[in-house]
Amino acid sequence: MEAATSSVTAIGIWLAALPDNKRALPLVLGLVALLFVIANVPWHLDNYDQAKQAYVAFEIEQTGNWLFQTTPAGKSASKPPLMGWISAGFRFLGIPWDWSFRLPSIISATAVTVLLGLAGWRVFGRAGGLLVVAAFGLNLLSPRLATLVRTDMLLAFFIFVPGWIIYLKLRTPSPWTLGERIAFGGAMAGALLTKGPVIYAFLLPGLVAAVFLVKDSDQRRMLWSGWLPWILPLGVFLGWGIAGLLADGNFYEDVVVRELFSRFQEGSRSDERTQPWWFYFPHLIHKFAPWSLFIVAAFALSKTLRHALGKKPELLWCVLWVAGGLVVMTLIPAKRVDRIYPLIPPMALLVVEIAVTLRALKWSRMATGACVIGGAAFSGGYFIGLIPLSISQNASGLVELADAVDDVRAANPGVPLHLVRARDEGLLIYLQTPRFMSTSEFQRAWDSGLPGLFLISNRMQERFSDTLASGEVVIEKPLMHKNETGYRLYKR
Repeated sequence: MEAATSSVTAIGIWLAALPDNKRALPLVLGLVALLFVIANVPWHLDNYDQAKQAYVAFEIEQTGNWLFQTTPAGKSASKPPLMGWISAGFRFLGIPWDWSFRLPSIISATAVTVLLGLAGWRVFGRAGGLLVVAAFGLNLLSPRLATLVRTDMLLAFFIFVPGWIIYLKLRTPSPWTLGERIAFGGAMAGALLTKGPVIYAFLLPGLVAAVFLVKDSDQRRMLWSGWLPWILPLGVFLGWGIAGLLADGNFYEDVVVRELFSRFQEGSRSDERTQPWWFYFPHLIHKFAPWSLFIVAAFALSKTLRHALGKKPELLWCVLWVAGGLVVMTLIPAKRVDRIYPLIPPMALLVVEIAVTLRALKWSRMATGACVIGGAAFSGGYFIGLIPLSISQNASGLVELADAVDDVRAANPGVPLHLVRARDEGLLIYLQTPRFMSTSEFQRAWDSGLPGLFLISNRMQERFSDTLASGEVVIEKPLMHKNETGYRLYKR
C-alpha cells in the first residue's frame, strides 16, 4: 500500500514538474510539427473540399483572372480569393503545386504557433511556452487543418492577430503605435478577403463585453485600436464585392446568397444539416480535449481563478474572446464543426493564463502536466493511427489514374484530352485541364466524330453506354472510397 502511494506521489511530482522540464518543449514542438505534416498523408485533393479551393489558384494560373474565379462546376467561387492569390504567387515563384496549395495553411499554422509560444513564454516562462504550444497543436483540429487546402487555418491566423495584439496591450498597457494599428488592420483585411465578415463575429462580441467589464479605465482604453483599422479593411472587402456584382451576373447568387446568407438559413446547403443550438459545445469539448476539460474544471473548482477575472484584464479578455465568438456562432443557424476553429488559438492562450493564475496550486500544476501527456497520446495516437487506414482505402486512387492517363497522352502527342463532368474535381488539377466537358458537349463531340481521349466516370459511362460502344477503352480503373466508383478512358 505504501509503495503504491509512493508511486502515485512520484507520478504527481513528475507531472507537476513536466512543464518546466528543459527537454519537454523541444519534444512537444517536434511532435506538433510531425502531426501537422502527417495528419493529411497522403497529400491529395480527394476530400474535405480541397479541390474547390485548389482550383482557385489553378484557374488564376490558367486564365490570369486574379479578381474573380469559378468552381470546377463553372459557378462563381463563393469565397474571396486571398488564399488563391497566395497559392498562385507561390506557383509563379516555381514552387510545385502540391506545396503551393498547402503553404498558406502551413505558414499560418507555424505563425500562430510562434506567436502563441512567444506570448506563453512572456507570461509563464518555459512552462507557458510549452503549455500554449501543446494546447494549440495537440488536439483533434489543428493537425488536421495545418496542411489542408482550405481557408480555415489562414482565417484563424488573421482572426488571431488582432485578438493577440489586444491581449498584449492589456498585459503591458502602452499607447497604440502605428505599426500595431497597421498589423491590426492588415489582419482584418486578410480575414475579410479570406472568408468575408466572419471576423467581426469572433472579435466584436468579446470586445464590446470587455468595454463594460474591464474596470480600470486606462486598461479599458487599451482595447480600442481606433476606427480606421476596423473600417478601412471593410471598405476594401466591399469594393471587391461591388466589383463582383457589377462584373458577374451570377456573383450575387453564388457568393452573397450561397456563401454569406446561407449561414442564417439552416439546411440551405447540401453540406450543412440542421443542428441543435448546443451543437458546438460538445464538439469543442471533444476536439480540444484534454485542454477543454482543464479549462472547465479550473473555473468550476477554483474561486481564485473566478475572482481573478476582475483583477486580470488579460485573463478576462481571453474568456470574453472565446465566449463571445462561441455565442455568436451558436446563434447562427447553419453550423459546421470547422467554423469554430478560430476559437482554438485564444483557448490555448487561456490555458496559459489559467496555469499562471493557479501556479501556486499543486493540483493545477499536475493537471497541466497530465494534459501535455494526454494531448500527446490522444492527438498523436489518432493521427498516426490514420496513416495505415488512409493507405488501405486507396487514397492515391485519383493520382494513380492521372498518372496512367498522362502515360497515354504521352504516347498520343497532339491528341486532346476531354474530361466529362465528374464528381472528383481534383482530376482537373492532376491532369492540368482547365474545365470539365458538360454532358451535352460530350454528346455533340462524340456524335460529330471528334477525335480525342475522353475520360468518363463509370456513372456517366452507364448513362452513355450505347453512345460509347464505338469507342476504344484504353484505361479502365476502379476506385475505392471516392466520389465516383471508377473511370474509363476512351480513344476516338
